[in-house]
Amino acid sequence: MPLLHTIRLGCIAIGCFALAAIVILPTTQIILREFGAPLVGMEELARYFMIVVTFVGIPLVNHEGGHIRMDEIHRFIPAYASLILRVLVAIVSGAAFGIVVVAIYSSLVITMGSSTPSLGIPFWLFNLPAIIGLSVGAVEFVLQAWRIARGRDEAAPPRLA
Repeated sequence: MPLLHTIRLGCIAIGCFALAAIVILPTTQIILREFGAPLVGMEELARYFMIVVTFVGIPLVNHEGGHIRMDEIHRFIPAYASLILRVLVAIVSGAAFGIVVVAIYSSLVITMGSSTPSLGIPFWLFNLPAIIGLSVGAVEFVLQAWRIARGRDEAAPPRLA
């Protein structure tokens, strides 16, 4: 899917930028503090970029099959039961992400006029990475369920010989 691939590339670019900001901003703040000229709001900005890295990374982890799972369960149950369980887990995970997106959006509507204290960053901007990351993550889980059901999942858990 070209659109999803483009979104993944965008998540990678945004995540790399945010990761660099997480390193650069506190380092700059420490250096400026030594010269007696710290900048107001650097911690708030660094916190925002931590949120960005966390949530834009979710779709990438889902796509690569890098989320935590209990492989031991799959090793000891029949292959068909493992397949059903993996499809069910992917569908339930996608639905859970969707529910969280709706909850964040509902909270966003309530706090629409609010902003952060130091820099005045609107709360909707703080919530945007979560909404985007979890929405794309939900789509990735649904696609993963589809790939598993069709037998095309490369991230299948190991089986006992």
